[in-house]
Amino acid sequence: MRPENKINLGVIQVHTNVIADICAAAIVEIEGVLLVRNEPLEGLLGLAGFCRNTAVDVRVDPNGHVRVVVKVSVRYGMNLSETSRRVQDAVMTAVEKMTDINLSDVDVSIQGINAGCLSAGVDKTGGERCES
Repeated sequence: MRPENKINLGVIQVHTNVIADICAAAIVEIEGVLLVRNEPLEGLLGLAGFCRNTAVDVRVDPNGHVRVVVKVSVRYGMNLSETSRRVQDAVMTAVEKMTDINLSDVDVSIQGINAGCLSAGVDKTGGERCES
């Protein structure tokens, strides 16, 4: 937290699910990048009353360092290294801007390649939006 924001009014806690949602929102704004979700697992967790984004894993170590692992697929033809850096930058910026938390690591796991999009702008593999 930035020093100028420290006021002795109490403790602010941000749940890891909130950080995961911020990361997911930042990633869907990147053209040609889609989150890779485990739909059956998310469905079961939803039935049990849990809302969990399986494409983003947020871990907090005993020292308070926050690490994020994101699973994405990338549109065919995009440079994977450059795209991964864009994902890392977008996630770090969004989390810091919204929570004042500095992430120790943002690991990007590219799980697949999107071969193309349907004319309606929907990815053939997962039904999510795909920019042209």
